[in-house]
Amino acid sequence: MIKLVAIDMDGTLLNSQHVIAPQNIQVIKAASARGVKIVLSTGRPLSGLRAELKTLGITDEDQYVVAFNGSLVQSVTGQVLSSTTFSYDDYLDLVALSKAYDLSLCIENNDAIYTTSHNLNHTIAAESYLLNLPLKIRDLAEIPHDLRMPKCMFIDDPEKIDRLLAELDPALTTRFNFLRSDANYIDVMPKAATKGTGLAYLTDYLKIKPADVMAIGDQHNDLAMLDFAGTAVAMGNGIPEVKKIADFVTGVNDDGGVAQAIEKMLA
Repeated sequence: MIKLVAIDMDGTLLNSQHVIAPQNIQVIKAASARGVKIVLSTGRPLSGLRAELKTLGITDEDQYVVAFNGSLVQSVTGQVLSSTTFSYDDYLDLVALSKAYDLSLCIENNDAIYTTSHNLNHTIAAESYLLNLPLKIRDLAEIPHDLRMPKCMFIDDPEKIDRLLAELDPALTTRFNFLRSDANYIDVMPKAATKGTGLAYLTDYLKIKPADVMAIGDQHNDLAMLDFAGTAVAMGNGIPEVKKIADFVTGVNDDGGVAQAIEKMLA
């Protein structure tokens, strides 16, 4: 029996216009009314989910999100249950990597997006707008050593992103999770943080067994939570790696694929 549904945002719950389709809203509200926990599991911070949570009626203190790709698990009212962050030395290593590959690097936390890139590209500005977070441009010396860093991002041209992923030093991949979430983005989290570990923490907290969890996603950063869930659902627009491990493939994000999956499992 499905007791919790973990849903990715971009490319999954949201359509190509970056809104939630009416059929998804209707089915999610119906599932919630039956007592099923709906958990948004995303690379975004809570601030970038407020509008969608309100639309779905997920506003109570006993509702939760897995944010920053699992680095932060918290209630929708802001109570932090679990937090995994970078050290300042970790950040310096990522700065060195960004310089070696001429990439823009950002820090994201619940308060702001920080970057030391003074040549601001439009993608970083768009990220700030999308997540409803202020963008703070700082020199490296101005980044506090105790700044909470649940996620960093490389944001740049797809060709540069391709090159970095192709040439990543194994010494770095043993310390960090590098997950491509879009053509222009690489999300970077501490090795211990994935959507899977975040979902595992939350379900243990809620005393829900993995067998009673369904997860729906489309990208590399969804693989860990799909592997954790008893029922793994790939979006029709998902990458081949996601479809390969899924129990079934639902419709595409522009055709209410999330609603189709939930209806199938809760029928």
